[in-house]
Amino acid sequence: MRRSLLVSIFLAGLVTLASARPALGAVSVSVSVFHRTLAPYGRWVTTASYGNVWAPSVAAGWQPYVNGEWYYTDCGWTWASSDPWGDAPFHYGTWVWEPPYGWVWVPGTIWAPAWVTWAYSDDFVGWAPVPPSFALTATGYVGTPVVVATNSYVFVPTRQFVGVRVASVRVPAPRNPAVFAHTIRTTSFHVSGGVLHNVGPAPQRIARVAGRRIDTVPVAKAGVRPVSLTESGVAQGRQLAVVAPKAERAAAISPSDAAHARPSRNVESSHTATARPAKARPDRAVGRPPKPESAVAKTQKTASKPARPAEKPQRSVAKNLSAEKPRPETARQENSRPEHVAAARPAPKPHPARSEPPQKPNPPPHPQNPEKDHKEAQQ
Repeated sequence: MRRSLLVSIFLAGLVTLASARPALGAVSVSVSVFHRTLAPYGRWVTTASYGNVWAPSVAAGWQPYVNGEWYYTDCGWTWASSDPWGDAPFHYGTWVWEPPYGWVWVPGTIWAPAWVTWAYSDDFVGWAPVPPSFALTATGYVGTPVVVATNSYVFVPTRQFVGVRVASVRVPAPRNPAVFAHTIRTTSFHVSGGVLHNVGPAPQRIARVAGRRIDTVPVAKAGVRPVSLTESGVAQGRQLAVVAPKAERAAAISPSDAAHARPSRNVESSHTATARPAKARPDRAVGRPPKPESAVAKTQKTASKPARPAEKPQRSVAKNLSAEKPRPETARQENSRPEHVAAARPAPKPHPARSEPPQKPNPPPHPQNPEKDHKEAQQ
């Protein structure tokens, strides 16, 4: 009886915890969350055109919607990213090429399977990020195709569009203009069940060219979780922008993120060819002049050092003196030496100051003291 009572209490607790979980619609998306989660993988910078954006630390030549693959899910064409920071920058906001940073992400709070516009043919399928100016309504977007610069597109062969990692089959970027010229362009989003769907090329067309069936899979297989417009705080009848307003993005930067608002000098590793050089202040660019005290101390220190004697010329002269007859080349070299070296060479004849005094003649012997004369002669 006691055991049954404990089990009943335990099950009641589980039911209470389950009912206490927030409803799906209560979850909201915040730009500040993106700032905190993405900061370790890049830097937040402020641009004149787009306000606060995120520049990832990536290798040269990196481009969005390349490192991953496509799935056709119950939300349409869904991108499954393999980038280390996750998939948020490919399902919220959009990407834009912003010199000198390269590709930067402009945050948004509305979820989509992929914020891309399409260009496709029987031979190739291509896509590119929608521009930050892109907007739609609460019912979706069906209108004039959005066309961006050809170098912003990523093309793959149609037969290798689904189930293949894009980076391994991507068409070289220099071929983009020729491929793009023969494509059909489309931009289509529609809302179903409160969630945005990315339509893109019809899966039947891809299946016909690829020669195999394209099945619709649950969106969870792509490793993403769809977020409805209601969860994103979107009101009915409101125009939806792919990016959040500048003021909202600026207010989302916390004090800990302030350091990311300016370009860092470590550009690296991330945008080698397109990173913005750090603005050098005048004192750093030219170099600060030394302090007067340091210059005087350096001058006094130099002046206090005794001059080192020219040892090499002396050794060279001594070597030349040891030879009986110098070669003609050696004689020319000696004549061309500086005056202070020539003066250091001893003269071949003894100097008069060093010559011995002439000997005095012996005085004649003294007739009266022969022993004294004998001693003087010995001396």
